[in-house]
Amino acid sequence: MMIRISCCALLLAGCSSETMNPVDSGGLPDTSVADTGLPDTQTSDAKPDTGNNDAGCPQSWTVVPVTDPSIAVPDGGEPLLLHAFGTGTQNYSCLSSSVDGGTTYAWTLTGPEADLDDCMMGKIGSHFASDAGATRPEWLTMAGGYVIGKRIGAYTPPDGGANAVPWLLLQETERGGTGPLSKTNWIHRLNTTGGLAPSSTCDQNTLNSSQKVPYTADYYFYGQ
Repeated sequence: MMIRISCCALLLAGCSSETMNPVDSGGLPDTSVADTGLPDTQTSDAKPDTGNNDAGCPQSWTVVPVTDPSIAVPDGGEPLLLHAFGTGTQNYSCLSSSVDGGTTYAWTLTGPEADLDDCMMGKIGSHFASDAGATRPEWLTMAGGYVIGKRIGAYTPPDGGANAVPWLLLQETERGGTGPLSKTNWIHRLNTTGGLAPSSTCDQNTLNSSQKVPYTADYYFYGQ
């Protein structure tokens, strides 16, 4: 678990949910979680989705961030529904492609794999590639509210941004469930650290190998 200083004023920044099924085992509940193929979001420090997990956070945590115009939310923006801090990895595979009769190799993003935390670093959800792949990332809360987005714009800050994945504006392509993510129209990925493609060689000797690169980011969800 990471604590880092973001532009949100030196604060501790801050997915289908799987339900634990009690069974009769000596009077104690069975806390195992079934393998559904989705990221495991049921942890001891996880907090339930109450519809607005920003409730009780410092006021600065819920302030709409100022961004570069290239990734500003269109039409003057929409209300901020949720702010979450993402901690995890950006995952890459060494893949080949044919170009002009030859073969090229490159580290290709397969998607994120991250926890979403609130302002007190309590886990509220997960972030990963949707069934549509890395170009359609998904955010999922503990209670099952979700949103899938597509990239609309990207921005690399002049101050240290070259050492991290770019800041993004994403637009909702699918949403559902309950809570703030089910109402989301736009998503910001801001204040990123790490996550760039591996610097190691990708060639025929490393073809189909994978690497996970640590990263962090602030995620802001807007909607009505």
